[in-house]
Amino acid sequence: MPKYRSSTTTHGRNMAGARALWRATGMTDADFGKPIIAVVNSFTQFVPGHVHLRDLGKLVAEQIEASGGVAKEFNTIAVDDGIAMGHGGMLYSLPSRELIADSVEYMVNAHCADAMVCISNCDKITPRDADGISAFEYSGDLCFRWPDGSG
Repeated sequence: MPKYRSSTTTHGRNMAGARALWRATGMTDADFGKPIIAVVNSFTQFVPGHVHLRDLGKLVAEQIEASGGVAKEFNTIAVDDGIAMGHGGMLYSLPSRELIADSVEYMVNAHCADAMVCISNCDKITPRDADGISAFEYSGDLCFRWPDGSG
């Protein structure tokens, strides 16, 4: 069996507490030998171009599981410039880029993910997901972009 980065959090006597927490997320003993793949999703109901990403995240997770991995999804923030424009909310648009990149890097490294799939649909989020990927030092990285389905 290959040694996965995630085994840092799933194997050994000193990681019993981490295994208990992984079990609380739905993992089983059989899952502890599989790669943990982070599904980074920018789904939000605040941005029209992102409302469909919840369903896409579920599809990606199902395919990861069908391929023998363990999918663990988390969300990034998404600021809609069109809604934030013309008032103080616009002050948050550009800084949100760094927050997104940092959150991707922090989540995948803190939880020792073996790979990640980034799902985004925005001029700010897609490059920031790429920044998060560049800070991720492991192979199997993929940035997934899906066309906007809203009208």
